[in-house]
This record gives sequence, C-alpha cells and structure tokens, in this order.
Amino acid sequence: MQNFSERLEPGMRPMPLSFSYGVLDTPRFSTVTAAFQHNVAVRADAIATRDLSAQPPSQITYGELAPRIARLARKLQGLSVVPGHRVLLVVKSGIDMLVGIMSVLSCRAQYVPLDGTVVSDATLKFALEQTRGRTVLALRSTCYRLSQIDESNVVVIQYLEYVDVTHHNVTNLVCQSPGDLSITPGTQVGQVLNISFSIAAWEILGCLVNRDTLIPRGSDWQKASQEVDVLMCTPSILAKYNPVHYPNNKVVATAGEPSSQRLTDLWASHCTYYNCCGPSETIIVNTMHKHQTYQPLSIGAPTPNNNIPILNDDNQATDIGEIGAMWAGGLGLTRGYVSLPEKTAERYVHDPFMNDESKIYNTGDCCSWNVDRSVRILGRVDDRVKVRGSREELDGVVASMNSCPAVNRAAALFIEGEIHDFLTPKDCDLGKVADHVKSRQPYYAIPTHFDLLDSFPMTGNGKIDKKALRARESLAEKSSPTEEKTSTEVIASPKPAVISHSRSDSSASSLTQVSYTSENSEATVVEESIDLEAALPEKRQSKCMRGLRHRILIVYRRLFTLVGIFNIAAALAVILSGIQREWLGTVLAINLALAVLIRQDFVINALYMITCSVPKSWPLAIRSRCAKIYHLGGVHSGAAISAGAWLLASNIGNVVCMTSKCSNWGPQSLAVNIISWILLALFFVMFVMAYPSVRKAHHNLFEKTHRFVGWGMLGLFWAQVVLTHNDTKDLSTSLGSACVQSASFWLLTVATVSIALSWVFLRKVPVQAEVLSDHAIRLHFDCTAPVNGSFTRLSKHPLLEWHSFAAIPAPKPANSRPKGYSLIISNAGDWTKAMIKEELTHIWTRGVPTCGVMRITTLFNRVVLIATGSGIGPMLGHIQSPSCPIQLIWSTPRPEQTFGKDLCNVIKAQIPNAVIHDTNRFGRPDLVKMGYNLVQSFKAEAVIIIANEKVTKKVVYGLETRGVLAYGAIWDS
Repeated sequence: MQNFSERLEPGMRPMPLSFSYGVLDTPRFSTVTAAFQHNVAVRADAIATRDLSAQPPSQITYGELAPRIARLARKLQGLSVVPGHRVLLVVKSGIDMLVGIMSVLSCRAQYVPLDGTVVSDATLKFALEQTRGRTVLALRSTCYRLSQIDESNVVVIQYLEYVDVTHHNVTNLVCQSPGDLSITPGTQVGQVLNISFSIAAWEILGCLVNRDTLIPRGSDWQKASQEVDVLMCTPSILAKYNPVHYPNNKVVATAGEPSSQRLTDLWASHCTYYNCCGPSETIIVNTMHKHQTYQPLSIGAPTPNNNIPILNDDNQATDIGEIGAMWAGGLGLTRGYVSLPEKTAERYVHDPFMNDESKIYNTGDCCSWNVDRSVRILGRVDDRVKVRGSREELDGVVASMNSCPAVNRAAALFIEGEIHDFLTPKDCDLGKVADHVKSRQPYYAIPTHFDLLDSFPMTGNGKIDKKALRARESLAEKSSPTEEKTSTEVIASPKPAVISHSRSDSSASSLTQVSYTSENSEATVVEESIDLEAALPEKRQSKCMRGLRHRILIVYRRLFTLVGIFNIAAALAVILSGIQREWLGTVLAINLALAVLIRQDFVINALYMITCSVPKSWPLAIRSRCAKIYHLGGVHSGAAISAGAWLLASNIGNVVCMTSKCSNWGPQSLAVNIISWILLALFFVMFVMAYPSVRKAHHNLFEKTHRFVGWGMLGLFWAQVVLTHNDTKDLSTSLGSACVQSASFWLLTVATVSIALSWVFLRKVPVQAEVLSDHAIRLHFDCTAPVNGSFTRLSKHPLLEWHSFAAIPAPKPANSRPKGYSLIISNAGDWTKAMIKEELTHIWTRGVPTCGVMRITTLFNRVVLIATGSGIGPMLGHIQSPSCPIQLIWSTPRPEQTFGKDLCNVIKAQIPNAVIHDTNRFGRPDLVKMGYNLVQSFKAEAVIIIANEKVTKKVVYGLETRGVLAYGAIWDS
C-alpha cells in the first residue's frame, strides 16, 4: 500500500472508473438530532414507536419523546458527558432504548449499543474497555449484567472492532434516496435486528429522521410483523417469512450477507426489494440495488456521495467484467476503529482518486462491474470470511489453534461456507483442541472440519501451500466414505458453523465426531452430523387454530371446563328436582373436597403412579395424553370456583327465603347468614389473589393468603355446617347425630384431614450444604429416597413460607454421604440468596416428596430434555438413572463456575453429546430451533423443558405447533 498512489497513474484509469462514484447530493439534514428536532416541531403528534407486544399496546409520540430525551440528556451532561465521549447502552428494544440513543446524541456524544438480554460477558467487558466505562446507560431489567461480569472468566475478544461513526455517515444514507427507502412520514418500520448490528441503526435512526413509526420486535413478532410497512434485515432472517402472509410489507431491504436469487425474486414479486451491501467500515451500506423479478442479482451501484472503485492485483481500476477487489470511500466511510489507531492507519489509506485528505478502505470483497454500472459480488479476496453474517479472520482462527499446546502447526481455509482447519501432528488430542478453540473463538468462528496431517505441503518460499490443501480437501470430499482418505478424522459440528454450545464427548467439545473408514485408519462411523441450526419448518394450522388449540384449549382449561360442565349438570338436576338447601350445601362440599384433595400429596402421587405406569408399548397417542397429568391444577381451580358459585347461589337463596316463603329451604339463623357472606367475601379474595397475573406480581402474598385465609375458611365452613344442622335438625335428634348423618359433614372431614395430613409430616431435618458458587448451593438429605421426578418443600419459617424444589434421588451412598436425595437452589430472589449465604445445618420439610412434571419421562421411549439455569436440577435424577435414552440441551451462564465441575462431569459422563450452551459467552440460543432439530436427529418421542414460565411457554408452543410433543410446567402445575 505504500506505493498505491504512485502505481495508479491518472492516464491509466480505465473508463469504468466513473462507475465508482455515486451521485453528488446534499442530505436533507446534516445530523440525526437536527432531523429529529425538525420532526418534533413539524408534527409532534406523530407516533414515534408502537410496542404491539405489550398488553395493552403502548406507544409514544415525537412530542412526548422529546422532553424525555431532553431530561436524560441534561442528566448525562451533569455526569460530564461531553462531545466526543462514548456512552455504553445496555438496553433492549423499546421506548427506553430510543430515549437513551437520542439523549446521548443530543449531548453530541456517541452511543455504543448492546442488547442486555443476549450480549455475552466477554463482549460487554470489551465494550466497557473500549468506552473506558465513563458512563453506562442501562435499564432496570438489564443493569444486573454490569454486576455479573467475572473478570477472571472473560477473555477480551480481539475480533470485535467498533468503528467511529459520525452524523454525516448516517444522514448521508438515511436522509436521501435511495437510503431513505422512499418512505413517507407515518410509515411503520420493523425493528427486528440485534441493536448492536449496524443495520439496526438503519432501522432505528432511519425511522426517527424520516418521521416514521418504529415497531419493535417484542415477544410477539408474528403479530407486530403484520403491521410493518418497511423491513430491513439479513437474508437469513427474511428467508423465514413468506411475503404472502405479510401483505402490508411495501419495502424490504437486506444486507449483512449474500442474498439468493430465489429469495430476491420471491420478495420482489410482492413489494419493492433492495439488495444492499457495505462493510461495517462504511455505515450502513454503500451500494443498493432495486431488484426486478428474474433479473440477475447484484448489489447495485454506489449510494450518493460514496465511491467504490474495483481494483485489480496491480491496484489498477478494472474494466467491465474484470474481477478485482472492491474499495470503499466517500461520506459513508467511518473515521476508523475505536481505540485502534494502528489498525486504522493500516486499513484506512489515502484515496488516490481524490485531491484531498479522503480515505479509502479495502472491503476485501471480490467483485466486477456489470454493463449497467451495477456490481456483481463474487466472494472474498483475503482471509476475512463471513459466516452467518459475522466476519472473522482466518488468521485469527489459526492463531487460536496454534496457541493450543496439542498443536504443532495449523492452517485454515474457508470452503463452501465452512471453516476447515488443518493440524499437525497427526496424533494430537482433538478433544483438547476442541475445548481450546471454543474458549477463544466466537461460535460462528469454530471450524466445522479438522484434518490431521503428518506434515504440511509447502510452497517454494517455505510457506504452507494453501492451494494444495484446498485441492486435497476437494478431492477428499468427492471420494466415497470407503475410499482411501489420508486424513484420520473429520470432526463435523452441526452445519452451518453457528452452534454456540458445548457438545461434550470426553471433553466439552462443541463438535460431533464423524469418522470415515479407510485402509489406513481404524476409525469407523460414530455418529452423523447434527445441524441444530437448521431452519424450522412452518407452523402447522392457521394462526387462529394454533392459538385456539395450543394456548386457549390446553388440558388445564379443558379440565377446568369439564368440572364446570359437571356442576352445570348438577345445577340443572337440583333445579328440576326442586331446589333444596341441603343439596346446595352438599354439592358445595363436594367441590370443596375435590379442590383440596386434588392438591393432596398422596392423591397427586397416586394419580401420577397410575398415569405414568402406562406401558411404553402402548400407542403414543395414549401415552402423550397421560403425560398431561401435570395439568391437574385445572380440576383444583374449577372445583374451587364452582364451590364459590354454589355458595353464592346458597346465599342468594337465603336472602330470597328470608323475605318470602320457601317450602324446601328450612329455617336459617342470622349467624349462618353472616358466616356465609363472610365466606363468600373470602372466596372472592382467594380468587383475586389466585388470578395468574396477580399471583405472579404478588406471589408471597398469594401464598400467605392461600394458607391463612384457607385455614380461616375451613374453620368457618365447620361453623356453618354445625350451625346449619342445629337450625334444621328435628327436636328429637341430637346435634351430633344430625351432623354425622350429613354428607357435608363427611366431605368437610375429608377436606380437613387432607389439609392436616401434610402437616403431620412436618419435620426439621439435618442437611449437608454443598456450596457450588455464590449463585448456587446443593443441599443433601438422608431422610428418604424419593422417586425420580419428585419435588419437596423447604422452609425456615413453617407458618409463613414454603418453597418447592425438585429432588435428585440418591438411592445408594456416594461421596461419603448416605442414601437419600439432594436438591439445587440457585439465586432467584431474597430467600434463595439468603439460603446460599447461610451455613445451614437443619431445615424444615413438610409432607412427602410429591410427583412433578419430570415424572412423565417413564412414558416415553426417547426424550429430549431442555433446561435453563437451575432447571437442570429436576433433570439430574433422570440423567443419572435414565428410564429411556435421553438427550439434553442446557442453556445457562457459566455452567462450571455456577454449578460446579462435578455436576457438569456427571452430565458429560451420562450424556456424552449433551448440548451445554454458555449464555454469558455466546448469548441466548434459539431453544425452539435447537430442540426441534435435536428431536428430529435423535428421533425422540417428546421434549420436556424446565425453565421459567416465559421460556417454557415459548418452547412448548413453538414445538407443539410444528408437530413435536412438548411438556413443561405451567403456572399452576
């Protein structure tokens, strides 16, 4: 590059050099803030963003957004945020994100956006170092990420490069055509990408400067996408959708990775489609092509004020059809890399075509000019490759390999979209290599193929001959598995190379071993490659039918409805036979006893034992329905509400019969009436507190209300029964005789015994506490050895609180501990946090170990288990003593540091190919996609998930709507 300008004489420039320059034009606004302020002044009532996933949907106008931005900007200025500072935003998509972005820009500072819900610890630490951690903006829901960074567990990721973006870079694209996508004020723009992605700035800032309405992805993108007019995303994301289902889409633009002819033709036939290109160094794109159906695919021409010369190996401008490297310059080119002056000086060089201080950058893309001035992109000309939209230098992959003690030398090639790595010596430990590369490379940069060599082919000047390696690999792929192949083994991870989890064999490898037979090798085929990132099929049935079947008519609600139908039938029978007060009381007592019994430990265990004893040879249709036993809470709710309804009917009857004659009602006292109305009021309190949204928001209050109000109601029911029989008995009959002859009396006795029975087993038992980390603890008990799939209740204050945890059976003594069971408690609140810190020796338990969701595994022949965080606890019993072949996906932050190496080793020993995904290193996985693909490859009959309610609902729905049996605890399991 030192002789770049000298080698390109003006007289030698071919004619197509003029193709390199976009039209010269002036953007409507010079800064994003100026455009935003203009929009506020012109149309303050225009909607800035609308969150359709919220209930009810929320929105904010430009006029309402402006003062919030101003207030936060003043606060930032008070924190010494001045022009030139960089402020880290750890947020998630929504109104607060917009306030944060615009407030930083209002201070004439720069923002560094990170999605706090998915960003890894390593990326977050790197961003903090790059911004020097002066000021960080975070939401209440994301600020915990800043305190969780473990310095000892984070390696600075050198492959991350933040570029220094100016207002001119952005407005040059979004404030003029075609970068503004010809959209008019009021257009609804989808915000689907990770906010760290450069295209997300196109979505967000492009929307705000053009007075459009931003529609965040939210939790229900299917609903939001129906309202979107404009969509900007990668081709991989766009490929998930069919334009037929999104008639409102008027404009679509893709960038970030190559598109396909089929995809562009499909969308161009339904709306305006732009195929775009641009490296991160030229925010956001610098070429755009308005695709016409069935026309050749290209990335178009340079956008206004940008230039993209294509140069050959001699740095001469190429002619039409001649292949060369594309360079980038103009107003879209950023100022360089943040905090990397040497790399900036190396890659941002003087533009020899301009007579000023302009810079130019080698994109590394291999391109050629078409006759219509559009650019055809052919691939990469250097070792910087793009995998799933993310760029990686093959030199960095080689460096990570070469740093492994087991490797003498390494080389890497990018072949057909995958990274192939070549290693010496031939007998190096691939398990150690896999562990090593996983700890140093992002998931997309982990090689999918490893070839072990005796030695490398060399060029004449002593360098590794990569052409020979590529030819060798091409020849090997053409040969059949039984033909001779010099390479000992090929390790193939799920394709494409995007799996960010650990697929463990003898080590925590993310790679699934595939070996080939040959005359020179004893290796045999071990396992087929599993593509956990393969595209999901479309959901079955229409959206309306899916919602009806899998969300509304779940088994819980069916049982609830069934109880209601029985009570309606009983009501008709009572009415037709003549309404009698005694019958109302009896039916009320039946419902009350049923509501209590269905929650009794021994009854639950009996029901699980019956349903889960169905032979595995029976049809799956029967077994799958038996597995829904954990929905029995629907019976509890249905019976409780029915009991309240019968009490209301009885009270209304009392009032009517006090003012008129009722032949079948009998005498009634004032005391009975007062008690009845008090009971009805308490029923109402119980129902309100048990409503799902109220219960979630005030769980502790719900528990206390359920316990103490329930006990109070039980006492009042006894008083009501006794006083009612005292009012209605014959003079010749004693009160005791009248009571024992009543069905209500015995039903109430059953309910009372049922409630008291669990308290008969109240014990303060010794416990051995094994601290796993400051986030988790494992408690060991020797009082009983429960069945797999059970849970137990713990408390430090038996009258005030109880917490349920899954039991891990230990049927035999192990590790100097007697037989019994253990359980894992992770930091999920004040109580669990105190348990982890406290040195426990004894704790209260109540009742007997009771069956839960994991008990249903005995119904299936092959099962995929999915766990997040401490959800691994309920599964450990089945992992240690499986009732059938199982596979596991475990998504959790820092598994070994949080839950201990012993636990992880148990998993690896029992399930060698377990998928262990470290969310702090790789972000959140798509559990629906991974679960579905693992089910298909493992040929599992069902999936069982243990996670929080939100994740459980998402995974169960996502799998069930694609024909996979999926089970997970609901709010009232």
